[in-house]
Amino acid sequence: MVHPVLSLRRPRLDAGFSLAELVIVIVVVSIAGIAFASMFTEAVKSYQFVDSEKGMLQAGRYAEERITRELRRVKDPNSIVTAGPTTFTFVDRSDATISFSWSGVSGADLLYTRNGSSHTLAAGVDSLSFGYYRNDGSAAAPLVAPAATDIWRVTVYLRLVRGTQKVETFGAAFVRLP
Repeated sequence: MVHPVLSLRRPRLDAGFSLAELVIVIVVVSIAGIAFASMFTEAVKSYQFVDSEKGMLQAGRYAEERITRELRRVKDPNSIVTAGPTTFTFVDRSDATISFSWSGVSGADLLYTRNGSSHTLAAGVDSLSFGYYRNDGSAAAPLVAPAATDIWRVTVYLRLVRGTQKVETFGAAFVRLP
């Protein structure tokens, strides 16, 4: 038998959520979603920026190391053909003609040429500058034709650009003359 008090209970009117409560929850969740999306977008942009900078820095370091390694192979004091601000050409110990050159146009490639065969050493060069020094540390004059030279040390300044990002490297190498 059913108890008379239990059968008189009415259904509760406040069961569930009101429309106002649902709207408030939707607005709060939407604001949190927008904030999270903007933070995620910024994190992705930061990652892309760092990744791009890392790639340019690796390319710059590779170019600097390659130039340094090749400069140690200069055949003799008469083997330097051109020692200009953006071009350095010489004959190495295996009688190969080696050249590093840049056209001077921002965004152009730094070229490595060996016996007439060119390869891109670094892409997107914004600036390249060779500096030449004697063994006493004073500046050596640039060289435009094969001649005996007093160039003992070469410095290389290289700046790469990709979009708005720029990476600079600076290196120096001693020319090993016999």
